[in-house]
Amino acid sequence: MRKLLIVLSLIAIFIGFAGCTQQEKSNIPTLTVAYLPTDHQAALFVAADNPNLFKDKYGIYLKEVKPKEEYELYKGDKKIANVKLVRVMEGGAKIMNLMTTKQVDVGLLGVPPAIFYIDKGTNAKIIMNLHTEGSAVVVRKDIPVNNWSEFVNWIKEQHKKGYQVKIGYPLPASIQYVMIRDALKASGITYTENPNDKKAMVLLINCKGQKSMPQMLSQKELDAVIAWEPMPEILRYKNIGKPIVYSENLPSATGKTWKDHPCCCVVVSEDALKNKYDAVIDFCKLLKYATDEINKNKDLAIKSSCAWLGTSEEVEKASISHIKYDYRLEPIVPKVIQFVDAMKLQGLIKGRLNTNDENKLKEIIFDFKDYDKIVK
Repeated sequence: MRKLLIVLSLIAIFIGFAGCTQQEKSNIPTLTVAYLPTDHQAALFVAADNPNLFKDKYGIYLKEVKPKEEYELYKGDKKIANVKLVRVMEGGAKIMNLMTTKQVDVGLLGVPPAIFYIDKGTNAKIIMNLHTEGSAVVVRKDIPVNNWSEFVNWIKEQHKKGYQVKIGYPLPASIQYVMIRDALKASGITYTENPNDKKAMVLLINCKGQKSMPQMLSQKELDAVIAWEPMPEILRYKNIGKPIVYSENLPSATGKTWKDHPCCCVVVSEDALKNKYDAVIDFCKLLKYATDEINKNKDLAIKSSCAWLGTSEEVEKASISHIKYDYRLEPIVPKVIQFVDAMKLQGLIKGRLNTNDENKLKEIIFDFKDYDKIVK
Protein backbone atom coordinates (compact mmCIF):
# COMPACT_ATOMS: atom_id res chain seq x y z
CA MET A 1 0.00 0.00 0.00
CA ARG A 2 2.80 2.35 0.94
CA LYS A 3 4.60 1.60 -2.34
CA LEU A 4 1.38 2.32 -4.24
CA LEU A 5 0.99 5.70 -2.53
CA ILE A 6 4.61 6.59 -3.39
CA VAL A 7 4.06 5.63 -7.03
CA LEU A 8 0.83 7.65 -7.22
CA SER A 9 2.57 10.63 -5.64
CA LEU A 10 5.38 10.47 -8.16
CA ILE A 11 2.87 10.27 -11.01
CA ALA A 12 1.03 13.30 -9.64
CA ILE A 13 4.28 15.27 -9.38
CA PHE A 14 5.24 14.29 -12.93
CA ILE A 15 1.82 15.29 -14.30
CA GLY A 16 2.00 18.57 -12.42
CA PHE A 17 5.49 19.27 -13.73
CA ALA A 18 4.44 18.40 -17.27
CA GLY A 19 1.41 20.64 -16.91
CA CYS A 20 3.55 23.56 -15.77
CA THR A 21 5.96 23.01 -18.65
CA GLN A 22 3.09 22.89 -21.12
CA GLN A 23 1.57 26.04 -19.62
CA GLU A 24 4.95 27.79 -19.82
CA LYS A 25 5.23 26.85 -23.48
CA SER A 26 1.71 28.07 -24.22
CA ASN A 27 2.56 31.44 -22.66
CA ILE A 28 5.37 32.03 -25.14
CA PRO A 29 3.96 34.33 -27.84
CA THR A 30 4.58 34.13 -31.55
CA LEU A 31 5.69 37.43 -32.99
CA THR A 32 4.90 37.73 -36.69
CA VAL A 33 7.32 40.14 -38.37
CA ALA A 34 6.89 41.27 -41.98
CA TYR A 35 9.80 42.73 -43.91
CA LEU A 36 10.70 43.86 -47.43
CA PRO A 37 13.48 42.46 -49.67
CA THR A 38 15.81 45.43 -49.29
CA ASP A 39 19.11 46.19 -47.61
CA HIS A 40 17.28 49.07 -45.91
CA GLN A 41 16.36 46.39 -43.39
CA ALA A 42 19.82 44.92 -42.93
CA ALA A 43 19.45 45.20 -39.14
CA LEU A 44 17.04 42.26 -39.25
CA PHE A 45 19.33 40.21 -41.50
CA VAL A 46 22.39 40.89 -39.35
CA ALA A 47 20.51 40.03 -36.14
CA ALA A 48 19.33 36.72 -37.62
CA ASP A 49 22.74 35.79 -39.07
CA ASN A 50 24.89 36.51 -36.01
CA PRO A 51 23.28 34.93 -32.92
CA ASN A 52 26.54 34.46 -31.04
CA LEU A 53 27.54 38.10 -31.44
CA PHE A 54 24.31 39.33 -29.88
CA LYS A 55 24.11 36.56 -27.28
CA ASP A 56 27.61 37.25 -25.96
CA LYS A 57 27.48 41.03 -26.15
CA TYR A 58 23.87 41.95 -25.41
CA GLY A 59 22.12 38.85 -24.06
CA ILE A 60 19.30 39.10 -26.60
CA TYR A 61 19.48 36.99 -29.75
CA LEU A 62 17.63 34.97 -32.36
CA LYS A 63 18.02 31.21 -32.56
CA GLU A 64 17.41 29.87 -36.05
CA VAL A 65 14.72 27.21 -36.51
CA LYS A 66 14.12 27.55 -40.25
CA PRO A 67 16.44 29.89 -42.19
CA LYS A 68 14.88 33.27 -43.05
CA GLU A 69 11.48 32.12 -41.78
CA GLU A 70 11.34 30.85 -38.21
CA TYR A 71 13.39 31.86 -35.16
CA GLU A 72 13.24 31.81 -31.39
CA LEU A 73 13.93 35.01 -29.47
CA TYR A 74 16.03 34.55 -26.36
CA LYS A 75 16.86 36.85 -23.48
CA GLY A 76 19.73 35.27 -21.62
CA ASP A 77 18.89 31.58 -21.35
CA LYS A 78 15.15 32.17 -21.46
CA LYS A 79 13.11 31.82 -24.62
CA ILE A 80 10.68 34.73 -24.71
CA ALA A 81 9.05 34.43 -28.15
CA ASN A 82 8.78 32.52 -31.36
CA VAL A 83 9.47 34.80 -34.31
CA LYS A 84 7.88 34.18 -37.69
CA LEU A 85 9.34 36.22 -40.55
CA VAL A 86 7.14 37.06 -43.53
CA ARG A 87 8.86 38.33 -46.66
CA VAL A 88 6.55 40.72 -48.51
CA MET A 89 7.44 41.45 -52.12
CA GLU A 90 4.62 43.90 -52.86
CA GLY A 91 5.70 46.74 -50.57
CA GLY A 92 4.89 48.53 -47.33
CA ALA A 93 1.20 49.00 -48.11
CA LYS A 94 0.81 45.22 -48.22
CA ILE A 95 2.48 44.93 -44.80
CA MET A 96 0.15 47.56 -43.35
CA ASN A 97 -2.83 45.77 -44.85
CA LEU A 98 -1.69 42.55 -43.15
CA MET A 99 -1.31 44.46 -39.89
CA THR A 100 -4.78 45.96 -40.26
CA THR A 101 -6.23 42.45 -40.57
CA LYS A 102 -4.16 41.29 -37.55
CA GLN A 103 -1.96 38.91 -39.54
CA VAL A 104 1.23 40.82 -38.68
CA ASP A 105 2.46 42.17 -35.33
CA VAL A 106 5.58 44.08 -36.42
CA GLY A 107 6.27 45.60 -39.83
CA LEU A 108 9.52 46.87 -41.29
CA LEU A 109 8.46 49.30 -43.99
CA GLY A 110 8.56 52.83 -45.35
CA VAL A 111 7.15 55.79 -43.45
CA PRO A 112 4.52 56.91 -46.06
CA PRO A 113 2.55 53.62 -46.20
CA ALA A 114 2.59 53.55 -42.40
CA ILE A 115 1.26 57.12 -42.34
CA PHE A 116 -1.33 56.32 -45.02
CA TYR A 117 -2.79 53.40 -43.06
CA ILE A 118 -2.59 55.10 -39.66
CA ASP A 119 -4.49 58.01 -41.22
CA LYS A 120 -7.17 55.56 -42.37
CA GLY A 121 -7.54 54.16 -38.87
CA THR A 122 -5.11 51.25 -38.53
CA ASN A 123 -4.22 50.90 -34.85
CA ALA A 124 -0.44 50.96 -35.07
CA LYS A 125 2.51 53.11 -34.07
CA ILE A 126 5.99 53.88 -35.38
CA ILE A 127 8.16 52.69 -32.49
CA MET A 128 11.66 53.19 -33.93
CA ASN A 129 13.49 54.14 -37.10
CA LEU A 130 15.67 51.83 -39.21
CA HIS A 131 17.54 54.16 -41.56
CA THR A 132 17.41 57.37 -43.57
CA GLU A 133 17.67 58.02 -47.32
CA GLY A 134 18.37 55.09 -49.67
CA SER A 135 16.32 55.63 -52.86
CA ALA A 136 17.16 57.05 -56.28
CA VAL A 137 15.75 58.11 -59.63
CA VAL A 138 17.30 55.97 -62.36
CA VAL A 139 16.99 56.83 -66.07
CA ARG A 140 17.50 54.50 -69.00
CA LYS A 141 21.17 54.38 -70.01
CA ASP A 142 20.53 55.92 -73.47
CA ILE A 143 18.83 59.07 -72.14
CA PRO A 144 21.33 61.98 -72.25
CA VAL A 145 20.85 63.36 -68.73
CA ASN A 146 23.00 63.11 -65.60
CA ASN A 147 21.09 64.99 -62.90
CA TRP A 148 17.57 66.02 -61.88
CA SER A 149 17.72 69.46 -63.50
CA GLU A 150 18.76 67.97 -66.85
CA PHE A 151 16.03 65.34 -66.53
CA VAL A 152 13.39 68.02 -65.93
CA ASN A 153 14.53 69.91 -69.03
CA TRP A 154 14.54 66.67 -71.04
CA ILE A 155 10.96 65.94 -69.95
CA LYS A 156 9.90 69.41 -71.13
CA GLU A 157 11.65 68.92 -74.47
CA GLN A 158 9.94 65.56 -74.99
CA HIS A 159 6.59 67.12 -74.16
CA LYS A 160 7.09 69.73 -76.87
CA LYS A 161 7.74 66.88 -79.32
CA GLY A 162 4.48 65.20 -78.28
CA TYR A 163 6.12 62.42 -76.28
CA GLN A 164 4.89 61.58 -72.78
CA VAL A 165 7.73 60.48 -70.51
CA LYS A 166 7.04 57.29 -68.52
CA ILE A 167 8.34 56.94 -64.95
CA GLY A 168 7.83 53.76 -62.94
CA TYR A 169 7.35 53.59 -59.19
CA PRO A 170 7.11 50.52 -56.92
CA LEU A 171 3.60 50.87 -55.47
CA PRO A 172 0.98 53.46 -54.51
CA ALA A 173 1.61 55.06 -51.10
CA SER A 174 5.26 53.90 -51.16
CA ILE A 175 7.91 56.42 -50.17
CA GLN A 176 9.10 56.48 -53.79
CA TYR A 177 5.57 57.21 -55.03
CA VAL A 178 5.19 60.14 -52.66
CA MET A 179 8.66 61.53 -53.38
CA ILE A 180 8.49 61.40 -57.19
CA ARG A 181 5.10 63.12 -57.21
CA ASP A 182 6.42 65.71 -54.76
CA ALA A 183 9.55 66.32 -56.88
CA LEU A 184 7.61 66.63 -60.14
CA LYS A 185 5.19 69.08 -58.55
CA ALA A 186 8.08 71.12 -57.13
CA SER A 187 9.71 71.21 -60.59
CA GLY A 188 6.61 72.33 -62.46
CA ILE A 189 6.15 69.01 -64.27
CA THR A 190 2.57 67.84 -64.77
CA TYR A 191 1.90 64.14 -64.29
CA THR A 192 -0.91 61.63 -64.50
CA GLU A 193 -1.52 57.98 -63.71
CA ASN A 194 -4.21 57.69 -66.37
CA PRO A 195 -2.81 56.24 -69.65
CA ASN A 196 -5.61 58.01 -71.56
CA ASP A 197 -4.54 61.43 -70.31
CA LYS A 198 -2.06 62.58 -72.96
CA LYS A 199 -1.89 66.21 -71.81
CA ALA A 200 0.37 65.62 -68.81
CA MET A 201 4.13 65.67 -69.35
CA VAL A 202 4.70 62.46 -67.37
CA LEU A 203 2.81 59.20 -67.06
CA LEU A 204 3.49 57.53 -63.72
CA ILE A 205 3.31 53.74 -63.92
CA ASN A 206 2.77 51.34 -61.02
CA CYS A 207 5.37 48.58 -61.41
CA LYS A 208 3.68 46.52 -58.68
CA GLY A 209 6.96 46.05 -56.88
CA GLN A 210 10.48 46.42 -58.25
CA LYS A 211 11.07 43.03 -59.85
CA SER A 212 9.82 44.14 -63.28
CA MET A 213 11.84 47.37 -63.39
CA PRO A 214 14.98 46.04 -65.18
CA GLN A 215 12.93 44.44 -67.94
CA MET A 216 10.63 47.44 -68.36
CA LEU A 217 13.60 49.80 -68.66
CA SER A 218 15.60 47.57 -71.00
CA GLN A 219 12.56 47.10 -73.27
CA LYS A 220 11.91 50.89 -73.22
CA GLU A 221 8.50 50.51 -71.62
CA LEU A 222 9.81 53.03 -69.09
CA ASP A 223 12.15 56.00 -69.40
CA ALA A 224 12.98 56.12 -65.71
CA VAL A 225 12.12 54.63 -62.34
CA ILE A 226 12.30 55.71 -58.75
CA ALA A 227 13.37 52.77 -56.63
CA TRP A 228 14.70 51.75 -53.25
CA GLU A 229 18.12 50.23 -52.83
CA PRO A 230 19.62 47.97 -53.99
CA MET A 231 17.62 48.28 -57.25
CA PRO A 232 19.33 51.54 -58.37
CA GLU A 233 22.74 49.85 -58.06
CA ILE A 234 21.49 46.65 -59.71
CA LEU A 235 20.34 48.71 -62.71
CA ARG A 236 23.70 50.46 -62.84
CA TYR A 237 25.62 47.18 -62.47
CA LYS A 238 23.62 45.55 -65.29
CA ASN A 239 24.16 48.66 -67.47
CA ILE A 240 20.42 49.12 -67.88
CA GLY A 241 20.16 52.52 -66.23
CA LYS A 242 22.03 55.20 -64.34
CA PRO A 243 21.06 56.86 -61.05
CA ILE A 244 20.84 60.60 -61.64
CA VAL A 245 19.63 61.79 -58.24
CA TYR A 246 19.38 60.19 -54.82
CA SER A 247 16.26 60.80 -52.80
CA GLU A 248 17.80 63.20 -50.28
CA ASN A 249 18.56 65.62 -53.15
CA LEU A 250 15.11 65.64 -54.73
CA PRO A 251 13.19 68.94 -54.56
CA SER A 252 10.05 69.12 -52.44
CA ALA A 253 6.81 71.01 -52.98
CA THR A 254 6.75 71.57 -49.21
CA GLY A 255 9.65 73.99 -49.66
CA LYS A 256 11.88 71.92 -47.38
CA THR A 257 14.89 69.74 -48.09
CA TRP A 258 14.67 65.94 -48.01
CA LYS A 259 18.19 65.55 -46.58
CA ASP A 260 18.27 62.79 -43.92
CA HIS A 261 14.67 61.85 -44.65
CA PRO A 262 13.48 58.64 -42.97
CA CYS A 263 12.60 55.68 -45.11
CA CYS A 264 12.07 52.31 -43.42
CA CYS A 265 10.89 52.26 -39.84
CA VAL A 266 9.48 49.74 -37.36
CA VAL A 267 5.70 49.78 -37.02
CA VAL A 268 3.96 47.80 -34.28
CA SER A 269 0.27 47.02 -33.99
CA GLU A 270 -1.35 48.30 -30.82
CA ASP A 271 -2.75 44.79 -30.34
CA ALA A 272 0.82 43.39 -30.21
CA LEU A 273 1.87 46.15 -27.81
CA LYS A 274 -0.98 45.12 -25.55
CA ASN A 275 -0.69 41.33 -25.77
CA LYS A 276 2.97 40.65 -26.68
CA TYR A 277 4.63 43.62 -25.06
CA ASP A 278 7.86 42.09 -23.71
CA ALA A 279 8.52 40.23 -26.96
CA VAL A 280 8.00 43.42 -28.99
CA ILE A 281 10.32 45.51 -26.81
CA ASP A 282 13.12 42.93 -26.75
CA PHE A 283 12.86 42.28 -30.49
CA CYS A 284 13.16 46.02 -31.13
CA LYS A 285 16.12 46.20 -28.75
CA LEU A 286 17.80 43.53 -30.87
CA LEU A 287 17.23 45.64 -34.00
CA LYS A 288 18.73 48.61 -32.17
CA TYR A 289 21.81 46.57 -31.21
CA ALA A 290 22.12 45.30 -34.80
CA THR A 291 22.03 48.89 -36.06
CA ASP A 292 24.84 49.79 -33.66
CA GLU A 293 26.91 46.86 -34.90
CA ILE A 294 26.31 47.76 -38.57
CA ASN A 295 27.56 51.28 -37.94
CA LYS A 296 30.74 49.82 -36.45
CA ASN A 297 31.21 47.35 -39.29
CA LYS A 298 29.35 47.86 -42.59
CA ASP A 299 30.66 44.49 -43.81
CA LEU A 300 28.05 42.85 -41.56
CA ALA A 301 25.28 44.56 -43.54
CA ILE A 302 26.94 43.83 -46.88
CA LYS A 303 27.43 40.13 -46.15
CA SER A 304 23.94 39.55 -44.74
CA SER A 305 22.21 41.58 -47.47
CA CYS A 306 23.96 39.51 -50.14
CA ALA A 307 22.79 36.32 -48.41
CA TRP A 308 19.19 37.43 -47.91
CA LEU A 309 18.68 39.25 -51.22
CA GLY A 310 20.86 37.24 -53.60
CA THR A 311 22.78 40.34 -54.64
CA SER A 312 26.50 40.64 -55.32
CA GLU A 313 29.03 42.16 -52.96
CA GLU A 314 29.80 44.86 -55.55
CA VAL A 315 26.13 45.88 -55.69
CA GLU A 316 25.74 45.89 -51.91
CA LYS A 317 28.89 47.93 -51.29
CA ALA A 318 27.57 50.62 -53.63
CA SER A 319 24.03 50.38 -52.32
CA ILE A 320 24.81 50.50 -48.61
CA SER A 321 27.00 53.57 -49.15
CA HIS A 322 23.74 55.45 -49.84
CA ILE A 323 21.97 54.24 -46.69
CA LYS A 324 22.34 55.76 -43.21
CA TYR A 325 21.40 53.19 -40.57
CA ASP A 326 19.83 55.00 -37.63
CA TYR A 327 17.24 53.70 -35.14
CA ARG A 328 16.61 57.08 -33.48
CA LEU A 329 13.15 58.67 -33.60
CA GLU A 330 14.05 62.20 -32.50
CA PRO A 331 15.90 63.31 -35.68
CA ILE A 332 13.24 61.98 -38.07
CA VAL A 333 10.13 63.49 -36.48
CA PRO A 334 10.25 66.75 -38.53
CA LYS A 335 10.73 64.77 -41.76
CA VAL A 336 7.84 62.45 -40.93
CA ILE A 337 5.67 65.55 -40.51
CA GLN A 338 7.04 66.72 -43.87
CA PHE A 339 5.83 63.46 -45.42
CA VAL A 340 2.39 64.10 -43.92
CA ASP A 341 2.43 67.59 -45.47
CA ALA A 342 3.55 66.26 -48.88
CA MET A 343 0.86 63.59 -48.79
CA LYS A 344 -1.75 66.21 -47.92
CA LEU A 345 -0.73 68.18 -51.02
CA GLN A 346 -1.23 64.99 -53.05
CA GLY A 347 -4.66 64.28 -51.57
CA LEU A 348 -3.47 61.12 -49.78
CA ILE A 349 -4.29 62.27 -46.24
CA LYS A 350 -8.01 62.52 -45.54
CA GLY A 351 -8.51 60.95 -42.11
CA ARG A 352 -7.26 61.46 -38.58
CA LEU A 353 -3.92 62.94 -39.68
CA ASN A 354 -5.67 65.74 -41.57
CA THR A 355 -4.72 68.33 -38.97
CA ASN A 356 -2.14 71.09 -38.61
CA ASP A 357 -1.62 70.31 -34.93
CA GLU A 358 1.90 68.81 -34.87
CA ASN A 359 1.55 67.58 -31.29
CA LYS A 360 -1.57 65.66 -32.24
CA LEU A 361 0.19 64.19 -35.28
CA LYS A 362 3.09 63.02 -33.11
CA GLU A 363 0.69 61.48 -30.60
CA ILE A 364 -1.14 59.52 -33.30
CA ILE A 365 1.91 58.38 -35.28
CA PHE A 366 4.63 57.63 -32.71
CA ASP A 367 5.12 55.53 -29.57
CA PHE A 368 7.73 57.59 -27.76
CA LYS A 369 7.16 55.94 -24.37
CA ASP A 370 8.11 52.47 -25.52
CA TYR A 371 10.83 53.81 -27.82
CA ASP A 372 12.50 55.22 -24.68
CA LYS A 373 12.42 51.74 -23.14
CA ILE A 374 14.09 50.30 -26.24
CA VAL A 375 16.96 52.77 -26.40
CA LYS A 376 17.57 52.94 -22.64
